[in-house]
Order: sequence, then C-alpha cells, then structure tokens
Amino acid sequence: MKIALFGATGRTGQHILQAALADGHQVHVLVRSPSKLTLSSQAVVVFVGDALDVEIVKYTMRECDVVASALGLTDPFQPEVLSQGTANIITAMESLGLQRLVAVAGAGILRDRKTGRLRLESPTFNPAYLPYAREHLRMLELLTHSHLDWTLVCPPAMRAAPAAPLRVAVNVLPEGGRSASYAAVGAFVYRLLSSSDFIHQCIGVAE
Repeated sequence: MKIALFGATGRTGQHILQAALADGHQVHVLVRSPSKLTLSSQAVVVFVGDALDVEIVKYTMRECDVVASALGLTDPFQPEVLSQGTANIITAMESLGLQRLVAVAGAGILRDRKTGRLRLESPTFNPAYLPYAREHLRMLELLTHSHLDWTLVCPPAMRAAPAAPLRVAVNVLPEGGRSASYAAVGAFVYRLLSSSDFIHQCIGVAE
C-alpha cells in the first residue's frame, strides 16, 4: 500500500509514519522542513512544500492508495490554514480518484453526552480552544460535502507517552475519556487506513 501522509513531522504524524513503515508500506510525505522528519527510510518519498498549495498536494498523492492527515494548527494561530489545507486534500483526492482519508481533529466537534450539542458549544468548553475547535468544525463541514470515504479521529488532550489501548465511541468521547497519547492515536489512524470502519463518522478516542 502507498500512503500519502500530511503532517508527518508533527507529534501524531510521526507515529502514523512509524506504523506504516513498520508494516513495509511506502509513504509519500509533504513537509515544509525535511530536517524535522524523525524517521528516514528508502520507503519514505519526501516532497517539500505546503498543504496550502493544491498542486504540490496533488503531486504528493500521485500513485498513492490512501491518504492520512495529521495537519496541525499553526502557532501563532492562523485562521483557515487547516481548513484550506483540508480543502486542497479533498480537491486533489477527488481529482485523482482516491477515496479513503483518515484525519485527526479535536474533540470539540464531538457531541456532549448530556446535551447532545457540540462540545464546543458548551459553556464549560475552554474558550482558549474555541478558535481551534471552529477550524476543526470547518474541516468537518468540508468533508461532509465531499465524495470521500473519510473518518475523523478526535482525541481529547494529547500527551507524549507510550501507546496505551484506546477506547472508541462514535460522535462522542468514551465515557470519562480525558487524554490519549500521540503514539496511540497515530497507530489508530494508521489502522483505519486499510479499514472500511467508521466511514463518514467522527470517532472519539481516549485511554
């Protein structure tokens, strides 16, 4: 399997890359700074550029079978960077006839178990995270209107720790779920790439 991976230098993306290489897959990565790649292998094909450039996004995907996105939000925060990058991924995939996309988003776009409303709409949702959650919501809206077989993996607070088993719930966080490791989320995203599970769904994951 050939995988196109966006966000490979990030804290989740590096674990997606690691899992794919461990299983012997070829991975095309689009990065702005190749020196930040934590893994090197003949199975990694590196493209230098930005997800805001739809042409290099499409070029990265050529000959690939599936796409994973762990694109992060820039610091300092720049509105629409993530949603525009996602729009470019959708455009390129539909142009090339690719179907399977698994991407990482935030738990703010999941439903609150008590109210049924989006977590980002809750009065207890941390206002500092609202700009990020709204950008993830725009990402979801773009995918909903696409023709792709997409899945969004939505963890709560993430931490650097060894991978631990994840609990999974559709459209909500697992009961009492408060955190997940980058390693576990990356491995879970990788597993979904070769699966038809959770298509057109947002998946809450937590330890």
